[in-house]
Amino acid sequence: MSASKKSPSTVNDQQTFAERLAALDSIVKSMESGELPLEAALTAYTEGMQLLQVCQESLQQAEQTVMILNQQQQLTPFEAN
Repeated sequence: MSASKKSPSTVNDQQTFAERLAALDSIVKSMESGELPLEAALTAYTEGMQLLQVCQESLQQAEQTVMILNQQQQLTPFEAN
């Protein structure tokens, strides 16, 4: 039973970065409301931390990809009209 709490439904491999960020935002808002009982707040905190870690990993991967493309000169400078 504790295994289901360890991998909450808000964190899964099928979600996009934007969906994870929206879920994290929702968790933050629910916690800021002050209406969650202690157990629910702790569960929300755990889920939020897991989402935050996954989002940070995604951002780091994207940053590495951009750096590699930049080094390979496959990116062209953006010129606004």
